[in-house]
Amino acid sequence: MLVLLPAKPEKPSSFWRPGAAYAIHRADAEIGRVDLSGTPKRDGDGRIRLGERTFDCCVQVTGRARLAHVPSRWVMYEGDAALHAAVWESGQTFLVEGPDALRLRRRGLGGAVVAIERASDTAAIGEIRRVRGRLLPKPTAPRIELETSIELPETLAVFLLWIVVQDEFRSGD
Repeated sequence: MLVLLPAKPEKPSSFWRPGAAYAIHRADAEIGRVDLSGTPKRDGDGRIRLGERTFDCCVQVTGRARLAHVPSRWVMYEGDAALHAAVWESGQTFLVEGPDALRLRRRGLGGAVVAIERASDTAAIGEIRRVRGRLLPKPTAPRIELETSIELPETLAVFLLWIVVQDEFRSGD
């Protein structure tokens, strides 16, 4: 299970360029970091660090800024090569491109749970869920958890988490 915990952004946020950060944990050990940033034009830049590897992420937008400024494709790059990509299907659904295409579908009130399905059928193979923090009986921080019934490559799992937090970050500003 991968877990995202809120972290302090590396670059200070400002009104014009807000930011957010998450520490990536597996088995109570930090294995990486996700940093998000945004500008007034609502681009979706992100940087993912997994161990020694660094990935740049962006949201490609269709339409002109004055007419239809619609996010349409989420891409994770390693160097100049696109490693993973997803297409926005609707406000509730993303289609992850690739040989084993996956679909992310928001479920529940406020989209607190995102089901991970194969694109060929609607049977869930995992989910991403937002877990609230609590004080009792043991204090825990709010977090986002990814759990699947099949083994996903680590970069793909982190890419799925980035899509969810980047979409919430873009909606929140």
